[in-house]
Order: sequence, then structure tokens, then C-alpha cells
Amino acid sequence: MISITLSWFVCLYLALFLTGILILWIGYEIIRKCHSKAIAQNRVFCRICGSRYTDTTTAALLHCPACGSLNERSTQEGF
Repeated sequence: MISITLSWFVCLYLALFLTGILILWIGYEIIRKCHSKAIAQNRVFCRICGSRYTDTTTAALLHCPACGSLNERSTQEGF
């Protein structure tokens, strides 16, 4: 049997617990960033009327639902 003092046990327990929390946090951040990139790819900003809309088709040029002008997908993260 391995003899260990209470103070070392507490330190070891805290280190393992915090390592687990850190691994979960990093995994969550990776998943969140991948999800936000996927959402950002479907966002379209109309340069004519200024409306913002989401489109899930794979077409290169998209028609704005408000004014009907052709638009390209933007790579802006800010809206």
C-alpha cells in the first residue's frame, strides 16, 4: 500500500481536478469556435440595402430577399 500524507493527497486531488477542468474548457472552446465559423459562413450582408440575412445554399452569388440584388458571402465576423 502507498502511504501518502493528507496534505499531499489534497494537492494531488486539486491538481487532477483543475487539469480536468482545463481539458473540458479547452474542448468547449474548440467546439464553440468551429460552430461559430459554420454560422458565419451562412451570413450575408447586402451592400445595396444594408440588410443582413442567413442563407444555407452553396451558391456563389445570392439574391437579397429585401431588394433582390446579387451579393457575395462576406467573411465578416462582426455581425
